[in-house]
Amino acid sequence: MRTRDSNKIKALEDATYDLVEEAGIANFSINKLAKRAGVSVATAYIYYANKADLLGQLFEKVQTLLVGSTAVPDDDQTPQEQFEVVMRAYAQTFEQHPKQVAFMATLVANPEFLPTEIQGEGSLLGPAMLTVIKRAYQQQLLMTANVDIIVAQSLQPMQWLLQSRLRNGLTVSNDELTELIALASRALFK
Repeated sequence: MRTRDSNKIKALEDATYDLVEEAGIANFSINKLAKRAGVSVATAYIYYANKADLLGQLFEKVQTLLVGSTAVPDDDQTPQEQFEVVMRAYAQTFEQHPKQVAFMATLVANPEFLPTEIQGEGSLLGPAMLTVIKRAYQQQLLMTANVDIIVAQSLQPMQWLLQSRLRNGLTVSNDELTELIALASRALFK
């Protein structure tokens, strides 16, 4: 059995982010990927069974990187303070990984390109934010219990702002992030 070459895997991953962002998910192919990554098509198929397998594996990896590894805030803070801590952690991670954010957003919007078993699993909600929402819900502090509305009022606007700024070579200032979090807090918390 062949050993996994981490340099080739990284080249394939980086090329995937670039191609999906540049040409769109519908125009993405293993042939184009291999050429961009500087490996043979056969090499790409050593690591991934097909396009859906590649996109699915990378999607799960990116989701863990962006939202799955954020620490759950201390319980000694109010849910509103915990919310701010998680939002700031997400913002920092998103700014550090703009290509992965764009990739995840593309696949969340186009789940049909993912393996059937993970379609619909994409979310900006990681364990940390879910814990904060649960704590706020238990304390009856939320304006809504609808998690989709919570994401739409908080995480998606932050993702959009960071993506649009990064795409244009700009950053989000701390004051802007503070204002965005304050607006989201007012929309979500009683």
